[in-house]
Amino acid sequence: MEITTKVWLLKKREKKNGKYPVKIKVIFNRLICFYQTGVDLTEEEFKEYHRRKDLKKQFEDIIYYLNKADKIINDLGRNFSWKEFDTLYYNRQAINPKTTNQSQSINIVTHLEDYAEKLYKEGSIKTSKGYTTTVNHLKDYLKKKDDCLLFSDITPEFLVLLEKYFLSSDIKLSYSSIGVYMRNIRTVFNQAISKKIISSELYPFGKGKYVPPSTKKAKKALTIDEIEKIYNYKPDNFQEARAKDLWLFAYFANGLNVKDIAFLKYENIKKDVITFIRAKTIHSTKDDIQNIEVFITQDIQRIIDKWGKKPQKSKSFIFDILHPNDLSDLQIYRDINQAVRTINKYMKRIAENLKLEKVPTTNFARHSFSTVLKRAGVPIEMISEQLGHTSIKTTEIYLGSFESDQKREITKYLTSFKTKEQTTLGT
Repeated sequence: MEITTKVWLLKKREKKNGKYPVKIKVIFNRLICFYQTGVDLTEEEFKEYHRRKDLKKQFEDIIYYLNKADKIINDLGRNFSWKEFDTLYYNRQAINPKTTNQSQSINIVTHLEDYAEKLYKEGSIKTSKGYTTTVNHLKDYLKKKDDCLLFSDITPEFLVLLEKYFLSSDIKLSYSSIGVYMRNIRTVFNQAISKKIISSELYPFGKGKYVPPSTKKAKKALTIDEIEKIYNYKPDNFQEARAKDLWLFAYFANGLNVKDIAFLKYENIKKDVITFIRAKTIHSTKDDIQNIEVFITQDIQRIIDKWGKKPQKSKSFIFDILHPNDLSDLQIYRDINQAVRTINKYMKRIAENLKLEKVPTTNFARHSFSTVLKRAGVPIEMISEQLGHTSIKTTEIYLGSFESDQKREITKYLTSFKTKEQTTLGT
């Protein structure tokens, strides 16, 4: 199929000086890619750059890159591929033959898709879907389903415009979602730099460049009074009873998430302790792997006795969440999602019956476990260990604010100099 090239003024990317980047536009198999020339011109200059003496240097640079693109296309012939063209156009092997990986594409969309596929194969289905969504949003922004986007195109200015697009009325993403997608792009950038695929000079993130938005995570912790209401709640049916007990199990058992609960086996129980490794860290380096210990209280034992599988075989999962005959990554992902949806559905009904202001989803169990301990004066280091965190900063995300009564109580220390009589009189 014919490959065409053309000099193009990319007017959708105006710079602060009022000029636009001049690109080499390459079209192959209905796919359009723009390659940089390092030249910026105004619209008027672009119309006359080939005949104005004051633009001779710009003219020579543009023609150089146009001829270079044509030569590469001719040399590749029927073996043309975007990956090879990218490599040859930017002379990555010629610039640094010892550190450059010439077999890699510098199309960032390709890298995002490849990393999403890698995560999927590793079983990180949820994270993989996040990268796939990032790709889809980028393609929508480019207005061409199969358009390409090179690392060199991702400038701080490009990211600012992309953020504005995400916030626009057409798409209306939240700042937290935008932060996730921008950090995904940043991750792939770091990977490409680490592998010597691109130069660190192209990095558009950081102080003075572009910083992904970050929002303070909402604290998903219940008060001890709200937890007491759930604990004493009399379920209306089987589904409510199971959802309530699994939520309480998560709360009592170090704030376990549903995936960790699903993977618990009877062999994890030794006397009065459940010992296991969190599914999230199972593939970490040996230095990061941490055994979690959950001491079996009367409440935990009651829930296991009531809802645990019978007979209690060592290799059997304790709770009926996963399909033991199909433990593929995709099926596990589906089973966990279904369990979370079911628990949250009936916990919402329980919250409505109790007239709670918050809906205590499964996430609330983990946050509530850590926050209740914090309010009781337990050291954050111990809470962090119980949660299985390797960083105190991670633990702090889970910790909610102190309750109003506690805040009111500490104000007395501000006027501890008052006498009892002054305190009584309010003077």
